[in-house]
Amino acid sequence: MVKVDPATILWRDRLLATNNARTARSRIFQHTQVPDAWNETETDLPGAGAVRVGGKVGQRHELLMEAINFHAIKTRRLENGVLAVLVDMHDLRKTLSGERKERYGVDGVLKLAQALRQVTVSGQDIPFVDGILNHLIPTSTTTPHPIPGHPPRPLWRAEFTACWAVWLDADPVHLHYDPRFLAGIRSGVAAAVARLVLTHRDQPRGGWILDSLIRAVGAEPTRWVRQDVRADSKAMAAAGVIVVGNRVSVVQKTGGVASLPATVASLPGA
Repeated sequence: MVKVDPATILWRDRLLATNNARTARSRIFQHTQVPDAWNETETDLPGAGAVRVGGKVGQRHELLMEAINFHAIKTRRLENGVLAVLVDMHDLRKTLSGERKERYGVDGVLKLAQALRQVTVSGQDIPFVDGILNHLIPTSTTTPHPIPGHPPRPLWRAEFTACWAVWLDADPVHLHYDPRFLAGIRSGVAAAVARLVLTHRDQPRGGWILDSLIRAVGAEPTRWVRQDVRADSKAMAAAGVIVVGNRVSVVQKTGGVASLPATVASLPGA
């Protein structure tokens, strides 16, 4: 069991980091929006060493995780190490929907949450445990309905596992950005590439080579994949990621993704 300082067992009015560099680079979330196949990847879990993470989670699931973090109203660290986050389901649905005509319903959000619950982590020094999310459930706490005359609606509680909470705490590179700018990206590879380059404050002169980035997220740079990424160039630009020809760069965009507070390692193949 993860040891927790009793002083942290209280509600804290603070925003969580939307994501972190370790998550965006680990390939835990596959380079498709909603994967059909189970995938396993090896990475390091602080305090547990090398672990194998398995699941059917992709870029849409990562967007849900980012939305929970970004829209956190309050957070609480439980005695067992679980990180509880109070959120408004309306905010999650709106973020996942983006500018699409098709709106995410509660059932759609819960389906994504179910896949996050089924992620597993195994390692030599730890038992087989749940990987990311324990629960996403309504609470007795309510918030006023935006439409006059409607009753208040309940807020929801997301519970990240103790394993995932340790993972988040251990990464020194916290990414603070609005995930709604990533919601409009339709291609899973394009979304994965955007998240990857947004972990970097510095970039090579002229930007990164597109094929290198596609390989870095676990895909093959075929003609069709390149076309899919370029077709999403307008949506990527809204998030501050510019695709021109075979190069990708990041710009400081007012109202978009914020610049990072610290320098991190360079990508290969720049």
